[in-house]
Amino acid sequence: MAIFNGTDLVLTLDSVAGGTEYKLMHATSCTLSVAADTIDISNKDSDGFRDLLGGQKSFSLSADGLMDFVSTGSTTDPDELFTALLARNPLGFTFALATPAGYKWTGEAILTSLEVTGGVEDAPTYSVSLEGTGTIAKTAI
Repeated sequence: MAIFNGTDLVLTLDSVAGGTEYKLMHATSCTLSVAADTIDISNKDSDGFRDLLGGQKSFSLSADGLMDFVSTGSTTDPDELFTALLARNPLGFTFALATPAGYKWTGEAILTSLEVTGGVEDAPTYSVSLEGTGTIAKTAI
């Protein structure tokens, strides 16, 4: 079993699909969730048990980070995410280990929420959520 440091798991976004992807600035966590719906096809011949068919698949992404409005040229800052949210265009993404683990997940997603939080005497943070559109691909690195 290969165990790795979660710090090496990185979400990168591209404001124009097919362009250059940049990691999220000062990210502290990132998540990829993949799900499959089911279709209930139970009937009187199911012997009291539920019968299911596989349905549509979906995926979503989320990330959290420390707030900074000045990107370094190799990162995406929250202000750029706000612009992408208002544009409502799909973003290209890659979800992978910073050091190759043999594969990565890629696709397009629409930014659905951006939250900026700042408490008294606390480091300000941001949270971003994206919903996948189209397919997600697992490819070799």
